[in-house]
This record gives sequence, C-alpha cells and structure tokens, in this order.
Amino acid sequence: MLAMTLTIATLLAAAPAPAAAATATPAEVAGMLLTRLNADRTNAGLTVYRSWSALATLATERAGRMAATHNLSHAAAGGDIGDALDARGIGWLGYGEAIANSGYAWGADAAAHIYGMWWSSPQHRAIMMSATSNYVGFGVARADDGSTWVSAITTESLDHTPPVARNGRIYLRYRDDIVFRWSGTDPRLQTHTAGIHSYDVMARRDTGSWVKIRNDTTATVLVLANRAHRHWWSFRVQAKDRRGNLSRWTTAIRIWVP
Repeated sequence: MLAMTLTIATLLAAAPAPAAAATATPAEVAGMLLTRLNADRTNAGLTVYRSWSALATLATERAGRMAATHNLSHAAAGGDIGDALDARGIGWLGYGEAIANSGYAWGADAAAHIYGMWWSSPQHRAIMMSATSNYVGFGVARADDGSTWVSAITTESLDHTPPVARNGRIYLRYRDDIVFRWSGTDPRLQTHTAGIHSYDVMARRDTGSWVKIRNDTTATVLVLANRAHRHWWSFRVQAKDRRGNLSRWTTAIRIWVP
C-alpha cells in the first residue's frame, strides 16, 4: 500500500510572537494537537485517531533531531518513516508523517499555529483526515531558541487497542441463586476494528482464591444456583477481541448471600 510522507516546506511568513515561559510540557502540547485533530475528524464524520505510544516515542525522537539541528526535513528527522517503523517492529499497512516548526510562543500558541499550517495544506489535511489510517503519535520538541518542532506519524494498522469489559447487574434470584450480568465493547477504529470475541469470568467466595468459572464464553450473563449461605460472592470479567487483545479485569463486584 502506498504510504504518504509529506512535510511543510516553508517557515513562518510573519515574525514569531515573543517567546513565553515554558509552562507546558511537550506531552501537553502534543495533547493540544491531538485534541484539535480529533475534533476535526469527528466534525467530518470520521472516527478519532487512537494515540499509540510506540508512534509517539518515534515521533518524539524525530522532532528532537530536527530541533537540535534546526532543520525541517524528513531526512534530518531520521530518514524514511517506513524504514523506522519496520526497524521497531511497528506493523503498518500505510503510514504518513507531517512535520512543522513554529516560532510562536511555546505551548498553545505554537500548537495552534502548527495545526493551522497543516490544515491549510491539502496534502497534510489528507493525512489528518485519512479514511484509512487509525493510529497517531505526536512528538514535540523545544529548540534552544524557544521554537517548537513537531512530528506527527499516522499509520493504518491492525487493531491492537484493548477492548473494555464492564460489570452489569448482580442480584439474587430465589434467595440463593446469583445472577451476574456484564458487557463489553471494542473501541472503534477508523478501519480494522476487531470486535469482541469472548469473555472470561472469575469468582471467589469471601477472601478465597479467584477461580475462573467461564473461559472464552460469548454469553453476557451467568446464573450460579444454590450458593452457600452467609458468604460474600465476588465476580470480575475480562473481554477479548478477535485479534486476541485482552481488556483489564473489571473491579470486583460482590453480593451477600444471607
């Protein structure tokens, strides 16, 4: 699949705003860019990009190289993105990179300026509004002169986002039959959302050991009949998607059988 790798080739046309104190962290500036990007994707009827730490780490290194050399180019950032992704074992079906720098005040001003430059570029907007890519990582660096340097890497990749399991109701039926319900979702991606495959359920009595009582079940309810009286019964559930990604176990939910 053809990968898109584009850059903003020109620097600021206007004089930069006076530098401000570095009150925001690079991660916070990256968060500002992600918030703007996902708001525009939502407004366009697209699914938000999921942040991927592996991409953010790579993008941060690339932004740092450009900031250190004051050179805005993919070569200065570290060369071909596809090669960099492959070297780190990051799976992709397509990729893109947008890079930029700004002399505007560090933080919100610089983030807004960089995002505006990308938005005004049809090539960069195509990366931002991709209908096939699903993951993104932003890297932000501050140069010695206070300028801001950014790399944004997007990929179309198979689903590696964990699903989410949720406890539902727990109640007694006929005084000593425990009914436990649960649910789960797989966070939607622009493409390649795996979907929920199954659940595992664990139970324990009082403070005893956890025991797995359902394995790879597609059910979302269980009934345990004739439970021993005068005990606490606790339950938790874990979801698995169709690519084998596992959710966290839910916080235990419990019920007293009088």
